[in-house]
Amino acid sequence: MSSWTSVLQQIAELDPRDFDPADLADEQLRETMPLTQVAINRLSAVLTRCVAAGGDRQVHAADGMGTMKTWLTAHCRLSGAEATALVRAACRLPSMPELQAAYAAGAVGSAHVQMVTAAVTPARIAAAADAGIDLATTDQVLTEAARVLGPEDTAKAARRWVAGVDPDGLLDDSAGLPRVLRMASSSGGPVYLTRHLDPVGGETVHAALEAVMNGYRPADDRRSHAERQGDALVELCRQALAGGSLPTVRGERAQVRVSMDLQALSAERGFAELPFAGPITAETARRLACDASVVRIVTGPSGLPLDVGREQRTASAGIRRAIEVRDVHCVFAGCRAPAAWCDVHHVIHWAFGGVTSRDNGALLCERHHTAVHEGRFSIARAPGTAVWHTFRPDGTEILIRGKSP
Repeated sequence: MSSWTSVLQQIAELDPRDFDPADLADEQLRETMPLTQVAINRLSAVLTRCVAAGGDRQVHAADGMGTMKTWLTAHCRLSGAEATALVRAACRLPSMPELQAAYAAGAVGSAHVQMVTAAVTPARIAAAADAGIDLATTDQVLTEAARVLGPEDTAKAARRWVAGVDPDGLLDDSAGLPRVLRMASSSGGPVYLTRHLDPVGGETVHAALEAVMNGYRPADDRRSHAERQGDALVELCRQALAGGSLPTVRGERAQVRVSMDLQALSAERGFAELPFAGPITAETARRLACDASVVRIVTGPSGLPLDVGREQRTASAGIRRAIEVRDVHCVFAGCRAPAAWCDVHHVIHWAFGGVTSRDNGALLCERHHTAVHEGRFSIARAPGTAVWHTFRPDGTEILIRGKSP
């Protein structure tokens, strides 16, 4: 045992800065990463066994701590959730020798162990025994799943076991899980979302996002799955707002509101204000104003409103229908987003004197509308035709293979 303590001390004293992955050949790098993970798994197994022994012997009491969890949060600087999961695994692993052995061998990681030990509670073990399923069988089946699956799929396997031995408990788990969504705007601009949903709520959201993601995907789309999900979530909300079926807010239809000085709207530099997300650039405001209702508010020297003009639609229903008939879908090169998903973009913005007309309008989906305004891409229609050309910020045209320019 003293040799183990010595080895751990040596590992703790290693300086990772002395190891430079750049010195490794590609093959060595591919070998090093799984080897490192196996070592992490084995050390995590050692820590779990130490926590089990420490809990049995109440070693935390010598430091004035009431529980092993509080000792771990203080001395190992773990979060409360991490400490809870570690103590739980330490208590339940000894009754699952196959999982414990796989952990010690580095074949499974701490995430696998936490998923299994969270599901295999003493009450469920008793329920399984009443159903003729002994713990040894459960240990064997779930350990095999953990050896070949990732933590997420291991969790699903554990939930299937729970559904088989304790369906009422699984129902209780779902019924007690609240749906939580938090949104926070940052000083840097992005809005951050944190959320968790019950299984049915999560499946509902996932099905809706999948429909938007797979119902339309432009050619050569290189967005990651997470990026596509983010765009799909925004598109779902855009369609809900545009459809007018959402409840009214303070007597008005729900909508995105932007406040901006008229001079700033037509200036190269400037900013506008979103009520929740905060400041945005003038170019972003011009994109939003391309196809929006605009209300003129005249203010006095003190900034107090003196007059509020009538709401005006920048693109009438008739003009939009005419543009949809001509363009059919988003006109950005390679994109086929349907007209219902598109804004009416002013090729020459009305803030710069462009008229609101069929000839000066174009259908652009939200993603490519952003690319044209904030990304400095541009579009131009061949005179007298319905053929659109798309140009990169450097002026070169984006040509779709197999189509003439």
